[in-house]
Amino acid sequence: MASLSYLQPQLEKIHARAEALDVPTPVIDTLRDLVYALNNPSSHPRAIRPFDIINALSHHNSGKHNSLFSSREHQDAQELFQLLSECIKSEATAVAKEIRRDRGLGELTQKDDRASRDLSQTVFDGLTANRRSCVECGYTEAVMHFPFDNWQLAVPRLVAACRLEDCLDDYTRLELLDDCICRKCSMLATYKRLEEEANRTTEAAAAINDPTSSKKKRARDSRKLLARVKAALDEGRIEEDIKGVKMEKVCSRASTKQSMIARPPPVLALHLNRSMHYGGYAAKNNCRVVFPEILDLTPYTTSGQLSTQPSAPISSPPPPTPIQRSVTPTPSTYAVPRTLYRLSAVVCHYGQHSFGHYVCFRRKPRPPAAGDRRYTPPRLQCVIGCDCNLCVQQGPIREEDGQNPSRPGTGRGWLRISDDTVQECGIERVLQEGAGAFMLYYERVQQPRSVVYNNAPPRASEETIRPEESHAPTPEVASEKPAEKEHALNGEAARKHEGRDRERPEERERSVVDPRVVRRVSASAHLKASASPSTQPQSPSQAQAPPPKPPSKPAAVAPPPPISRSTSGSSAVTAVSTFSTKTLASDASAPNGHAHSSHPRDKHGSNGSADPSSPQRPSMPPSSPSKLRKSRRSVSQADGNPTSSPTTSTPLRT
Repeated sequence: MASLSYLQPQLEKIHARAEALDVPTPVIDTLRDLVYALNNPSSHPRAIRPFDIINALSHHNSGKHNSLFSSREHQDAQELFQLLSECIKSEATAVAKEIRRDRGLGELTQKDDRASRDLSQTVFDGLTANRRSCVECGYTEAVMHFPFDNWQLAVPRLVAACRLEDCLDDYTRLELLDDCICRKCSMLATYKRLEEEANRTTEAAAAINDPTSSKKKRARDSRKLLARVKAALDEGRIEEDIKGVKMEKVCSRASTKQSMIARPPPVLALHLNRSMHYGGYAAKNNCRVVFPEILDLTPYTTSGQLSTQPSAPISSPPPPTPIQRSVTPTPSTYAVPRTLYRLSAVVCHYGQHSFGHYVCFRRKPRPPAAGDRRYTPPRLQCVIGCDCNLCVQQGPIREEDGQNPSRPGTGRGWLRISDDTVQECGIERVLQEGAGAFMLYYERVQQPRSVVYNNAPPRASEETIRPEESHAPTPEVASEKPAEKEHALNGEAARKHEGRDRERPEERERSVVDPRVVRRVSASAHLKASASPSTQPQSPSQAQAPPPKPPSKPAAVAPPPPISRSTSGSSAVTAVSTFSTKTLASDASAPNGHAHSSHPRDKHGSNGSADPSSPQRPSMPPSSPSKLRKSRRSVSQADGNPTSSPTTSTPLRT
């Protein structure tokens, strides 16, 4: 416990407030002195005899704790930790209670109220979320939260080795039960019993011509109780006790139970239970437990959303953090902070179940010259997956000056303490003690002070592809004139994309990539079309179209008929045109017998010249078919004539 950086500052805080308020705290005082002696080296070797802490624990509650120190038999390290944790909790609560005591309005401050709450919660305190659900009826009881100061993990039997994560998985797994009483099943059985009783009494009262008042009253009371139970079932008041109703007790044949960490503590104390009991015989489980230096507790903690489905876990773990950072990280990469813990101390037991010897491995304390940084908790200096030089050499969890004295490969940074024998070792030696590991102490790693985006989302990239919202045209919009509708659409697009159009002008000529997914960019011609003072609105293709190139040769064939197309308002797909019979006949009689293409870029002849008999229109760039369609509608509206070929006798339909 002397190696815990969270514990020493809390002991100092409680000790200072206890002295100011004159509250006796013998266990905290002696433990504070013992931790100080263990963390400060002396000029000459000497053995520390903790008689003061033993006396304080013995007299703290004589009726409960005398038996632990009155004999010289083999004692359990987990029992000693449990005793110390309870004493610290009780004395801290006494100090917090004295702070909250009414001292008059002059002494009542909000600062004291916050201090009392902080003192009453120790560094070992955490919360577990427990849920029990019935598989038959689907009812889930209220999720209960229970405090804990250490976790007791069962070591698997009949295996040579296992991982610490396997023990945590076994503790938090979904457990199937068959002997639990379900509240809703009991209420349903009670409702069924009352319904049968009400029907029986009603029929008995109706069978007699002159029923007695007692039978009428019994039938009326049965119907009232039945109505109460039915109202409780309909309103979801399953856990509520109903006055006058004797509830049935029904055991569910299948129910699930699960426990997860709801509030991780600053110091996570794990007790590896190695006891195996065979009747009246007890033995030690020597299974080797492989434990890591950095423990990720995120899969075993709740994520804020609790599930009530009986077959689903309480909370689903967040997506794993990528091993390496991408070139362009996004906020979702670091949206869910990881609950990381770093190993601080290991208590090992050598021997059998009834006798043996305890050895402690702890991190080497920082020198007194460190000052305020002596009890600084471990901090994640870089984001997970960082591949900078410091992270590669020192690791992501290191000191503020960039050093990590206990990094692998140095053989330093840890102490092996066996009674009065102290030896320095490295983290590799500590991680090899899986067969004798009895208690593990992990300290929570603080997250970096700033992340990639400083808690602000990045500016959306102009190349981000997003689905464009589109709606079917209403009858009013469909009945508008093409020019007015195009003018309104251009004005709306100009207002929607005004900011993006100024940032990336090179995106103006980009065409639609896919009818379902389009780029969120705008054409500057929309602005020009919406802001033009002329009475005849121009299409975007007319505003940007370059002057047509002169034809190199005279036209040798007749121009193809223009193709009428229609565009749906719900998508950007190109409509398919259907030619009439006369159009196909006129195409077959064209010179040179060339069939005309239906693509908009084939609106000219085979040699690129325009037909003088067709309406004069500026040439269209072949980049955007949608702009071409808008241009033809605008020109035909301006001329007052439909855009059609002289050889076409009937209008084209889509």
